[in-house]
Parts: sequence; C-alpha cells; structure tokens
Amino acid sequence: MTFAEYNARLCNKDLQEYFQLLLLERADPENSEAEAAKDIIAELQGIVFPGNFSGHTIIELREQNEIAADLAEQGKIDESIAKIQQILEIHPEHYSAFYTLGLISFGQGNIPEALERFKEAFEYNPFFTDAVLRIYDCCVCMGNTCAIEESLNKALMLQPEDPELLETKQHLKDGTYPKRLAEHIKNRPSEKLELKAELLKLKQMLENGNSAEALQKIKTLV
Repeated sequence: MTFAEYNARLCNKDLQEYFQLLLLERADPENSEAEAAKDIIAELQGIVFPGNFSGHTIIELREQNEIAADLAEQGKIDESIAKIQQILEIHPEHYSAFYTLGLISFGQGNIPEALERFKEAFEYNPFFTDAVLRIYDCCVCMGNTCAIEESLNKALMLQPEDPELLETKQHLKDGTYPKRLAEHIKNRPSEKLELKAELLKLKQMLENGNSAEALQKIKTLV
C-alpha cells in the first residue's frame, strides 16, 4: 500500500489489516521502511483508532506540521513557530506540533523547554515512541534520568516489545546513552558520567535486595 492509498483508506475504510502488516514491518530489523512504519503505527494507535480526528483532518494536520518542521530545518524558526501556533489554536492537542516545538527548543539548547514540549507530545499520543526517546535525551543532557522512568514504563506497557523503548530501558539501567547524544554531552566530564553509571548500578542492586553487593560497591566508590 502506498502512502496515498493509506490516506485514502484512512478516510474511508477499516485499517486493522494494514496496521497488522505495519507491525510486522516494524519488527523486521532489516526493513528499511521500519522508521516510516513506526510513525504510521503511532498515528494509527494514538489518534486514528481512538477516533480523535477525522481522516481528512489527520492528513491536513500531518501536512501542516511537516511544513513547520521543514521551516525549522531551514533555520526559519519564527515562521515555523507561527505555523505551529496556527495548528494548536485549532487543534490544541495535536501531538506532532508539540514534538516539533520540542525539536526547535532542543536545537536551540533550551533543554528544559524541550522536555516539557516532548512530555506534552507523549501525553497526547502515548504510542509515539519518538517523544519518549526525546524525553530521555533531555533527561540525559540535564543529568537527571529520574524523570524518564514514568514515561518509559507507561510506553512499555502499551508497546512491550518495541525495540527502541527496550534499548532506552537498557541505557537507563546501564547508565549509558545512545550515540545520537554524543555531540550534546561531549563537554561533560567523563568522570561524572562514569560515577553516574556506577550509582545507577548501585541503585539497581539495592532495588534487587543485594545489600551485601551494594555495600561492597559503596566501599569501592568511596
């Protein structure tokens, strides 16, 4: 099915069969279309199946947000924000608009603002994996990953086999971070990152009831 056919079906027909096909494509690690499938899956589960918008409205909102995102990539930030504000004036719960605002703030180095926008995107579409990934990015950049746990756990309840969510969970457990964040935290002292990783391991030991092992870890750190 082409994207045009998907849009036509979005407006007129049941999409459950297509949805199951997308899940299979998403699960295939060698599928080059997996990223596009992920976005459509999020759109279907988050706003199409619940019936939050009509098919025509969803298509129009997607196109308008793509225009705003393109403007931001061209460096036309004010124009991009103005376009997003137009979207939110009519549809204040549209998740993609908040996500784009988050990307703009993140690109400008305003991480706390970006975090709030990504949280709003996730609130309006908890199936939107990218929002969770960006919340995690913000938390890592701010040096406090505690704020990601609630969102990550909620997302995993809805999509327990999602590869990116599971990867994020592993990073959180190990105190590591994905390569995409390297340029954002390259100036942070490596000693702090290493200490943070060790403290996260200590936290895990205590949560698992490994008191003796945790005590030995504390002695080592001290």
